Amino acid sequence: MTSKPYEIVLQHDRYRQECLNLIASENVLSPAVRRALASDMASRYGFRPEFYSGTAKIHQVWLLAEELGKQVFEAEHANVTPLSGHMALMMCLYVLCRRDGKIASVDPFYGGYPGLSNDKIPEIYGCRSVYIPYDSLQIDAAHTVELLQREKPEVVVLGASLFLYPMPVREVSEAVHSYGGYVVYDGSHVLGLIAGSMFQKPLQDGADVLVGSTHKSFFGPQGGIILTNDEKIAKKIEETAFHKFVDNIHFNRVAALAVALDEMRRNGHRYAEKVVENSAELARSLENNGLKPFKTKLGYTKSHQVYLPYQESEGIKVRDVLEKSRILVDIGVRVGTSEVTRRGMGVKQMSRIARLFRMAMDGENVAAEARSLALRFKTVKFT
Repeated sequence: MTSKPYEIVLQHDRYRQECLNLIASENVLSPAVRRALASDMASRYGFRPEFYSGTAKIHQVWLLAEELGKQVFEAEHANVTPLSGHMALMMCLYVLCRRDGKIASVDPFYGGYPGLSNDKIPEIYGCRSVYIPYDSLQIDAAHTVELLQREKPEVVVLGASLFLYPMPVREVSEAVHSYGGYVVYDGSHVLGLIAGSMFQKPLQDGADVLVGSTHKSFFGPQGGIILTNDEKIAKKIEETAFHKFVDNIHFNRVAALAVALDEMRRNGHRYAEKVVENSAELARSLENNGLKPFKTKLGYTKSHQVYLPYQESEGIKVRDVLEKSRILVDIGVRVGTSEVTRRGMGVKQMSRIARLFRMAMDGENVAAEARSLALRFKTVKFT
């Protein structure tokens, strides 16, 4: 007899397989990653130096996850202890910013990360937020350098929740390092594109630390990762991780991340290349169907996101109207191509999705057609 909770899980799985998931902050796991998540490691502990017995394989996979992280992101040090990208950022800020210091970032009101609002992470650490000059979803490099030289924040966080274009890492890093500050690149949304060499290389361009969620454009389990080439920073983060931010780091997650990192090592560039190609095509097709995706002189997007600029109240309606047709987006209407790409869809399908999107927005119920398209692409690729 199937229990009620498990039946709900099965219903969810069936429903999601029958939808076109365009939520930019989500992705789909390979069968191998899912098996790792469901492994015996889900209920086990590990520590350094070891406190428990029976953990030999846990330590092997933990070390392997770190080694693969360094390889994929071309970093000297990798830390896989954070349980989320948010926690990864908190760990870095705890180490790099004094308690009454300043943190510079993109204003959450204009697409920056909400966790850096003054009443969120900065409040916890007794810090103050300084917001970087931002226009057309891009950092104004010249004015940002002026602000940094004037305010001298201890840490500058480069990243955003609405993330269409690369950021001026080199210019910002040179300015920040001139007075002894640090640059943290929050690659949560674009981590899979960074891994696949299709966006930018923050550490090589001067950032001190790269942090990110491992489940958005990167196709791993929900969790976080920290990467750096600075041995002192890496050591401080390692020393503060356990019993300040984590106790058990969920070794089924670490194992699943190791599997995903290995998949990215083998197939990351092909995957990221297709994601960026699909995003550009989806944006063009949406515009050809009468919608108005955000666009600048740089084009519609260089990432996995296409942005349809609606007010929040309109965004809620768009989300709900589209879900009736089995097309999933968030209320920000950041339309993501990561999951549909990983399921094997290409530019031809992007054109079709744009047409279904338009029809649903016009009040037609295209659930049957969306379901049919989704079910044709059930097999996860790039494994």
